[in-house]
Amino acid sequence: MIGIVLLLLLALPISVNAPMALSASSESDDRGWKLYTNARFGFSVRYPDDWRLGNPMQDGAGVTITPPIEHSLVALSGHMNIVAGKSQDGRQTLDEFVAAHRRIMTELYGKKSITVKWKSDQDLSLAGFPAKQLTFTYRDENQGEIIEHHIMSLGRNEGRGVRVKVPLAEEPRLMPAVMKMLKTYQPGRDQNAVSPLVPKENG
Repeated sequence: MIGIVLLLLLALPISVNAPMALSASSESDDRGWKLYTNARFGFSVRYPDDWRLGNPMQDGAGVTITPPIEHSLVALSGHMNIVAGKSQDGRQTLDEFVAAHRRIMTELYGKKSITVKWKSDQDLSLAGFPAKQLTFTYRDENQGEIIEHHIMSLGRNEGRGVRVKVPLAEEPRLMPAVMKMLKTYQPGRDQNAVSPLVPKENG
């Protein structure tokens, strides 16, 4: 289950040393962009009108959006935080989730004989929630040098994820639009609220 959830987590490079907030934009330069809203988890984001919206992910967890750059994608997803962990609610903490994600991604690409090179994680916030950014590079035989950026936030019962995949040479061309897009990201509801899908703790 956790493997499926982590693979659905679809993030961008933020070349800063201090945490950066990706909050709602008050600018008007995204007017005319299309709006995607996830019916299951409630998050929404605006994206450029020349980017192509793909089919929904399994169980309505999210969607993949394709920019007009070959071999690139931006994917957005939500997931339930139901794995046991060390948080005071007995579920995974963000650090635990990130560590599991890194391990699974390394193993996934390793099965394809692809070596993943990880960069340092960064702390930031996504729509006001604490988040982590993971970045890694690898070489694909057909697509060349690829860089992926994964952002993930984790609440009491729900989490949010963003993934960006782009050829390394095209990263400077794509990232400004991704940064602008994520400033419009809205979580839709408080992901720390008690979910009707998760039983309340006794006591």
